[in-house]
Amino acid sequence: MKPHIESVSNSNNFNWLVKEYNCHVAKPQFQCPWHYHSEYELVLYRDPDGVFNGNCFVGDFIGPIEHNSLVLYGPGLPHMLVGSSLGSKSKPLYSLIFWFTHAWVEQLIAAAPELHILKSLLRRSGHGLQFSPQSAERIYALLKNLSERAPHHQIMHLLEALSVLADDNTANEMSSSGYALGQSAQDDEQHKRVESARRFIEKHFHRSIKIHDVCQALHMSESSAYRLFERHFNESFSEHLKSFRIGKACELLVNSQAPIALVAEQSGFTNLSNFNRQFKSVKGMTPRDFRLQFNR
Repeated sequence: MKPHIESVSNSNNFNWLVKEYNCHVAKPQFQCPWHYHSEYELVLYRDPDGVFNGNCFVGDFIGPIEHNSLVLYGPGLPHMLVGSSLGSKSKPLYSLIFWFTHAWVEQLIAAAPELHILKSLLRRSGHGLQFSPQSAERIYALLKNLSERAPHHQIMHLLEALSVLADDNTANEMSSSGYALGQSAQDDEQHKRVESARRFIEKHFHRSIKIHDVCQALHMSESSAYRLFERHFNESFSEHLKSFRIGKACELLVNSQAPIALVAEQSGFTNLSNFNRQFKSVKGMTPRDFRLQFNR
């Protein structure tokens, strides 16, 4: 099942857009198809009465949608929503969506260097970011009924909302594989090393590689390489390599009908039983069950 690109606005002057939705109708099968955007998409779900029962699929991530679920999808990141809704006029499922373009936020950062903190937020959104309920409450207070405010108040609320997201140190990356469209790289040397390490793993993950191979490619010591992974990927080299391989396996499971043994081999696992064990430890289910989640 391949994702399709979904257009947000036909306006040539589109920079950002905020919309609110209330689902009042009970739906035994509720689905937002597998898709992605060329814009960033922030989605907030409000479900205090528990009328929705289902999961969001983000890249290779699967997780439940609950009251105050707040997720940021980066450009190009495929996602969908599957479940059932018991919504009614008195108990609707509410969602608020804030779309914004990369060009717009880059212009903001260029005009106001104080907003440079948003750079990390944009980069991490390629994996999908899940924020705390506390952040969700603040975003709801800032963006609800935004269209009723004067334009100069709208932009101030949007900037504060972006700051709330950037300040949430508890935000978790969702998909183990990152996706990006049209993002510009930072120029600092450290970022270049991180990107070089990421590209090396992306190019060689299917064969046997060790930290020594990364060190030779990046011309750095093993101690520096270990620190780079711990600091910038929040995991060791071996953990990051395993996560990346599992992410690639998830892509193959979703987008092809290749036998699971072949998926394991193409993802860098030489032993099928080890692949099954490692996959279940990361995703909480077998490769077969994961594939079935996307092909119901």
